[in-house]
Amino acid sequence: MKGAFVMLVLTRKVGQQIVIGDSIRLTVVAIERNRIRLALSAPANTLILRKELCGPMDRSRGQESLSPDAPADQVGRPRAAGP
Repeated sequence: MKGAFVMLVLTRKVGQQIVIGDSIRLTVVAIERNRIRLALSAPANTLILRKELCGPMDRSRGQESLSPDAPADQVGRPRAAGP
């Protein structure tokens, strides 16, 4: 099946990581009530978006397009980790 997706459901604790491919790391920073705070580490050329900033699925490419009304400050690339 071309373009098929599967979902992997994982349980993580604060400080634990998930590695995606060779260069993306997702770290659980905090868990409070019904909110999880995540830190993503990825190459500078990797676009990272919240789901609500993506537009409808582009069926020809099999991926979602950027919403035209996405605020510029909400679209971006990973920031360098600060001190």
